[in-house]
Amino acid sequence: MAAAGSASIIEEIFGSPQLIKWEWTSGTGGTVLADCTTTNFYSGKLLFCVTVPGAAGAAPTDNYDVTILDRNDVDLLADNGLNRAEGTTESILDASLGVTKDSQLELNVENAGSSNTGVVYLWIR
Repeated sequence: MAAAGSASIIEEIFGSPQLIKWEWTSGTGGTVLADCTTTNFYSGKLLFCVTVPGAAGAAPTDNYDVTILDRNDVDLLADNGLNRAEGTTESILDASLGVTKDSQLELNVENAGSSNTGVVYLWIR
């Protein structure tokens, strides 16, 4: 059975905009499933999202997928986190992002290969 991946979460909730940072490691099945939900609840417009693949040797598999789900399992990135490049930092601008209302946020990373790493930043106002 494949081992689940993990993530550490840093939540900067004071002031505006708010910032969530997920540092993730994929499991042996190529996914991140454990410990990926924020402690705090968020309301507001998503302003900016950045995905940063790990360094060479730990970079995720090309075309890995990132979703951020709200309490209704809606992808707040509106599928714009799919097919990320293995060696390129990529951004998603506010016009392509959704809103959240009183919801914890859950990061999911799939198709990243085994034991690879990356970071996802999300700003909310």
